[in-house]
Amino acid sequence: MSRRRGQGERERGMVLMGVLVALALAALLAAQAGQRLADTRQREAEEELLFVGDQYRRAIESYWLQSPGGRRNLPRRVDDLLNDTRFPVPRRHLRKAWADPLEPGRPWGLVRQGEGLVGVYSEAPGTPFRQAGPELGLPGFEGASRYADWRFLAQLGPVPGAGSASSAGAPASPLPPAPRPTR
Repeated sequence: MSRRRGQGERERGMVLMGVLVALALAALLAAQAGQRLADTRQREAEEELLFVGDQYRRAIESYWLQSPGGRRNLPRRVDDLLNDTRFPVPRRHLRKAWADPLEPGRPWGLVRQGEGLVGVYSEAPGTPFRQAGPELGLPGFEGASRYADWRFLAQLGPVPGAGSASSAGAPASPLPPAPRPTR
């Protein structure tokens, strides 16, 4: 009888070991699935950041190009993109004030040129998955080590009518010095 009892205890010990190994494997698989889910969410947030940043870039360009009276102006604030009161009937260059997809509670970093707003960037910490690629399509994204390095800058051309050279087909005078980031 004692032999039988010892054999049953060994079998129960083996079952317990099997259950523990199965639990360890399940925990490992759950951790891997969690990491994949986090990576997927980060990639989706990056896609949203590219879309939203491009919306701001395009809105600034629209504000610049649609300046009344032939004198190009930059918006001073994001609100100027939402409600451009330089016209008798106000215009909207930006549909809404988009939140930063990576840090919804934080404000956008603003890139200024003098008093004017020329771009935005995310102040979110972290390293982007995307480092290069034609889909980014904007200068300055290659080799970015942080999200703050992704600058969504308006592509502002020369001021039309800035002299007789532009009317003769030669390029007009360029914009003032390059923009610098502000907080």
